[in-house]
Amino acid sequence: MLLTTHNPYKPAVIDWPKLDPAALKRVTSLPIWDIVVQTEGRASIRVATYAGTVEDPQLREALRMNGGEEARHKLVLSKLVEAYGIELAPEPPYPAPADPLRAWMLTGYSECIDSFFAFGLFEAARQSGYFPGELVETFEPVIQEEARHILFFANWVAWYRRTLPWYRKPWFVAKTASVWFSLIRDRISLARGFDKSGAA
Repeated sequence: MLLTTHNPYKPAVIDWPKLDPAALKRVTSLPIWDIVVQTEGRASIRVATYAGTVEDPQLREALRMNGGEEARHKLVLSKLVEAYGIELAPEPPYPAPADPLRAWMLTGYSECIDSFFAFGLFEAARQSGYFPGELVETFEPVIQEEARHILFFANWVAWYRRTLPWYRKPWFVAKTASVWFSLIRDRISLARGFDKSGAA
């Protein structure tokens, strides 16, 4: 499903809508742009690294496509901040993870959590007019891809758990628990990193 529903859009040709001064200020003042660009940068290297460890050719191809789409999301966001004059902090390096499986699981579960809130916030922003409708529509391909990634990951988890021999299943449960612990800790740390003005 992931392979057959790939959308080959090109971020470089996205026509970013012109925003009126009030909308531009709302968009550029959000303290999220560094976080989302870096998140996509980490996601792409994590997925690509795990793909390199997978022997099944079709699964490896799907994972490589997933990683490529994550890298494209980073490019979309980079084009957005460029179009609207948003200044980003210097990006950190994105080294290949030492534990590819855990890194892939971190990315997959992160997308499940973050997209749950992001999709709702996008819809709330559209309905309230906080984001102009044209800008929300511009992000529709990214939102569709994130939904595809979540569906792919959820099915991967079920398949991977089912195919493990019984004696390795407790190990997978422990690894899953450690991933969730890291995700909860990171999000608490992130929430504490915003000051009263909303700046990161």
